[in-house]
Amino acid sequence: MQDDAEMAIRVTDEIAEIRSGQLVEKLKGYLVRPRACMLDWDYGDRHPEFREPRYPGFIVAEFPESGTGIAYSEYGFGPTHAWGLIGLEAPGFGMDSGWFATLEAAFRDSMAWDGPPPPWM
Repeated sequence: MQDDAEMAIRVTDEIAEIRSGQLVEKLKGYLVRPRACMLDWDYGDRHPEFREPRYPGFIVAEFPESGTGIAYSEYGFGPTHAWGLIGLEAPGFGMDSGWFATLEAAFRDSMAWDGPPPPWM
């Protein structure tokens, strides 16, 4: 697991991969300093590394108007789909359809983005 500084670098690297300047500018308005969180996991047995079915992640963006945000976690649906849309009041993994391979794809699927949806990969 990473620390907050390493997560900030990962977010910067993800932003550098986004080709749409409009998307980058809109996303930057929602980014927050990455902070560690625990995300509820509702599927199957708990991970042997943890006492409860809750796994570590980082909140990296917040959408105050909807009470949602974007988190990153190497557990749950990660590492292949490590960027997810979460509720901020009770952070959890939710359904797999809310998790994506990139920060861009997660943002494009959020309610904060009114442009085109994420491209199929």
